[in-house]
Amino acid sequence: MAREPKPGPTFMQQYAMAQAFMKFPALTLMVILRRDLGYRLLNPLVLIAVFGVLAVVAILAMPGNEAARPVDLLIFAGLGFLSGIAQRIRRWLEMERNVRQHSYYIGSSPFNQRWLPEFFRRHRRSARLLDPLVCAAIGLALLPFSRALALWLIFSAFCLRAYEDGIFNRERTQELDISDGLIESKIQGDNVEHFSEPTGPGQNPPAEAGVPTGIADDIHEHVKRRKKK
Repeated sequence: MAREPKPGPTFMQQYAMAQAFMKFPALTLMVILRRDLGYRLLNPLVLIAVFGVLAVVAILAMPGNEAARPVDLLIFAGLGFLSGIAQRIRRWLEMERNVRQHSYYIGSSPFNQRWLPEFFRRHRRSARLLDPLVCAAIGLALLPFSRALALWLIFSAFCLRAYEDGIFNRERTQELDISDGLIESKIQGDNVEHFSEPTGPGQNPPAEAGVPTGIADDIHEHVKRRKKK
């Protein structure tokens, strides 16, 4: 009897895997744009892998593609790697000074300024919207001059937008789960309190709490008489 083929991953599972992959191109922009990334987000092995692959692609694209200027992409990879390592060292020094920060913090947008409208300053909208938009705009502006770097900036801006959106949705789901749990626990507590209280008329109040001794009333009186003697 032939076995039934196992069902493949669903669309949402594929989308989640794609979002997890988009973290790495997005990281190439975050280490340059944002100066307060978390310590563990700046894993040196991840930085070496991401910027190493980018450098290899730029080097392999150099012969016969001088018009695309892949050397600019190589320079971008070098600057991004150095920026990531420098931030990793700063986070380590800050931890030595007991400066508290989430080790996976994805950084603050450099465009989150006080003069921005409140709409962009709430819910990380500046990081979720302005950062990818500015990077994509820079990529479009560089397209006639450095095609390799411009295309990477546009692609990474798209990945940054998707990565930020995925984190925002996950955190919002967690907050809603916590809020729902508090509401449900309050309802359960009210129900327990309601059914544990006496409601009928003339119902005897609950007996006082005490430690049972196992001594009947007549034995108790006999003990008291003996103590008086």
